[in-house]
Amino acid sequence: MKLNLTMLAILAGISLFVGFVIVAVGIGAIFPSMHKLTAPLICGGEVEVESIRYSYKPGQVGWEHHIYCIEAGNEKEITFQAIGVSGLVASAILFALFATRSWKKVVLPGDFGEPTTDFKPNRIPGSARGRKKEGTRLERLAELKQMYESNLITKEEYEKKKARIIDEL
Repeated sequence: MKLNLTMLAILAGISLFVGFVIVAVGIGAIFPSMHKLTAPLICGGEVEVESIRYSYKPGQVGWEHHIYCIEAGNEKEITFQAIGVSGLVASAILFALFATRSWKKVVLPGDFGEPTTDFKPNRIPGSARGRKKEGTRLERLAELKQMYESNLITKEEYEKKKARIIDEL
C-alpha cells in the first residue's frame, strides 16, 4: 500500500482553507461562542465571549467579538489564538472526513510505480504491429492475393508479405 502524497497535499490544503476561512472565521463571526469549545486548549481558566454592537454610520451596524481567558483574577484576550485553534481543530476533522471519503484516491496499489513485467513491445494497441492477425494463414494469403490483384499493393510488397505468412508455419 502506497500513499498518493499529491492527493493528500490537495486534501490538506482544502481542509485548511475550509477549516480556517469558512468554519473558524466565517461561522465563528456569526456564532462566536463556538470558540468556547476549543478555547480550553489554550486557557486553563474560565473562557468568556464579549460581543459589542456599534454603529459607525446612521442605519449601519457592526459587531465586534472578543474572547477572554480569566485565570486567577487576570483577564487576557485570546481571540486570535482561539480562532486559530478552532481553525486547526476544524481542519483536522475535515481532513479526516475528506481522506476517508476519498480513500481510493489516497491509497495506491502496492505495485504502483514499478515497471511492468508482462510488457510485449509487439502488442502496442492501435499500432500496425500491435493489431491481432485475424484468420488462418490460408485466409490471410487469399486476402493478400486479392489485394495484389486489385492493385492495392505492388508485386514486391505481395512477395514480402507472402514470405512472412509462410515463415510463420
